[in-house]
Amino acid sequence: MVAYIRGPMVWVAILVFVSGSVFQFVRFFLLSRKAALSESVPALPRDAHPRKQPFLLRIAEIMHPLRHTVFNTYPLTMAVSSLFHVCLFILPLFLLGHNVLVELALGISLPSFPEYITDGMTLVVLFCCAFFLIRRVALARVRAISDLSDYLVLALATVPFLSGFLAFHQIFDYQMVMIVHMISGELMLMAIPFTKLTHMIFFFFNRFLVINEHTLGRGRRIW
Repeated sequence: MVAYIRGPMVWVAILVFVSGSVFQFVRFFLLSRKAALSESVPALPRDAHPRKQPFLLRIAEIMHPLRHTVFNTYPLTMAVSSLFHVCLFILPLFLLGHNVLVELALGISLPSFPEYITDGMTLVVLFCCAFFLIRRVALARVRAISDLSDYLVLALATVPFLSGFLAFHQIFDYQMVMIVHMISGELMLMAIPFTKLTHMIFFFFNRFLVINEHTLGRGRRIW
């Protein structure tokens, strides 16, 4: 069973993730269209063209719309969310245990963080998940718009890191915890294109390509 989970199931999860992501990309472009010139964000004056501005000023100009979003309204929530997403993305890529398996399977050696850093990042992810759960349960305005799928998605994001932490510190039965870790990680990967986790992929599309009140920079497409 362990060999099946570590072998064929990994490739099934990757196949579902890739094919599902391609499907969502195609669907995104079919449901949106290229904006006409009159619908696009007005161009900057010629003397204020971004290429002629200092780099930091260009970044500030692109990020200016964030002042009017939840970054300004809920700074604590957005700080925790930003930290969570950074660790969630970086940690699996630079985890020594993962990269050892990649090297054994593909012969590719990837850089890895020291174990004390990845251990600390795992705790950060778990703290953030606890924060999201408490916020979803404790705040009436968030609880009112939450359903079972929201809690399941949060569980999908939490269990791989919690089980990985328990396995690394050999808490409970190691083999059973590792099975939970591998299965939950594969389920999370497969769920990304088909659940609310898909924002991991489409955040940048929505913020940089789609024209709306929160567009960063100049959008190119509209719904």
